[in-house]
Amino acid sequence: MRKIFQLFFFSFLTVGFYNAQETLPVYQQYLMEGDFLFNPALYGKTDKVVLNLNYQKQFSKFSESPNVQSVGMHANIVDRLGAGLSFFRDQNGPISANGISVGASYFIPIGDDGERKDQFSFGTNLNFYNMNIDWAQLNPEDPGDPNLSNENGIFMLYSNIGMAATFKNFFAGVSVVDIPLSNDIPIQNGIEPQPTKIFLNLGYDVYFGEDFYVTPSVLANLNTNSSRMLDMNIMATAKSDENSFSGGVSFRGIKNRFGNQNLSFSPVIKATVNNFFFGATYNFGLSDIQEYGGNSFMLSIGYNFDNFINSRGFRYR
Repeated sequence: MRKIFQLFFFSFLTVGFYNAQETLPVYQQYLMEGDFLFNPALYGKTDKVVLNLNYQKQFSKFSESPNVQSVGMHANIVDRLGAGLSFFRDQNGPISANGISVGASYFIPIGDDGERKDQFSFGTNLNFYNMNIDWAQLNPEDPGDPNLSNENGIFMLYSNIGMAATFKNFFAGVSVVDIPLSNDIPIQNGIEPQPTKIFLNLGYDVYFGEDFYVTPSVLANLNTNSSRMLDMNIMATAKSDENSFSGGVSFRGIKNRFGNQNLSFSPVIKATVNNFFFGATYNFGLSDIQEYGGNSFMLSIGYNFDNFINSRGFRYR
């Protein structure tokens, strides 16, 4: 039974990845300093040069379970202009996908306090995406099956756009990602599903004194194929001038034409020590697939460097 399930599961993922050509999958990166990976308007949102690395492992019971790695860096580079660069690799058995994103953002202060707590930004980037299948890892009954192509891979050029704002402890953002710019004839003709997604996020920091606050937030992932994924998060943070510690949970559900499904319940922890930050989350699956595939986890580390790119600093006026 397990072998049958694994075969079905692999076939499902193969078709999904090969047709939809999804770029970086969204987990809880955005809760662990990786929000710029899904909204280019957040490049350079602080005065630091931010380095962020993430590793996600799915379906731990499978010997060749999917895993995703990402590395990104962003900073304020001159006046109010930010820029960012990121790389990701998504490995799923014989299927591997790689992407490089590069883009820029622009910030407009909306407060008079001389700090970057209240600001509006917009940004865009380009994503150079490539997917390959290692046919040598397959063991088909009929090796001569014409459906088993030996093509080198699929290359796509995507664009992403976004806006973000922070104001009086509120934060919000909207981004449209994976807008295909090349090799999109099958998409436009309806042969392959439209990969474009819309991310909406909203949250608020509720302070209980100067050094402790609680942050409820939501993230909605919408796409043109009528599926709706919703994350509901709550995080509590205790901080000092140089350090902070946060803990909370994230609940994920999805709605599509087949109905509603609870996907995961994820405890989340993260901390900052001087300029070093790290985080971890464990995804307890709530669907039947976890009985066979197991749960997943994510690890995140990073560092906030002093801004060696723009020594003049952010221009407030």
